[in-house]
Amino acid sequence: MRCQAVVLVAMAAVFVAEWELSAGYVSIGKVPVENGKCLYNGTEIAPGQPLYAEFPCEEWECTKEGDLTITGCGRVSAGRDCTLLKGSGVYPRCCDQVACH
Repeated sequence: MRCQAVVLVAMAAVFVAEWELSAGYVSIGKVPVENGKCLYNGTEIAPGQPLYAEFPCEEWECTKEGDLTITGCGRVSAGRDCTLLKGSGVYPRCCDQVACH
């Protein structure tokens, strides 16, 4: 019984050490539609074909009715024995990551 308690405490400690808070965002709005494509910030987005960007690090997806959904990275912070790594590439690879030792 004592061994099980030690294992449980050790697992809980690892979980807490690895846990990171993330608060990504999702924004939804209406945009104009021309020639069957959504127009947003000078960019055409075909309905049902998400656009993955690096700058800003977001995913843009629209419907044929002009409903645009923008999804972005959450904030992450490096806890003890962890390092914050800058992401690179298009969304979601451009989101920051945490690596723990």
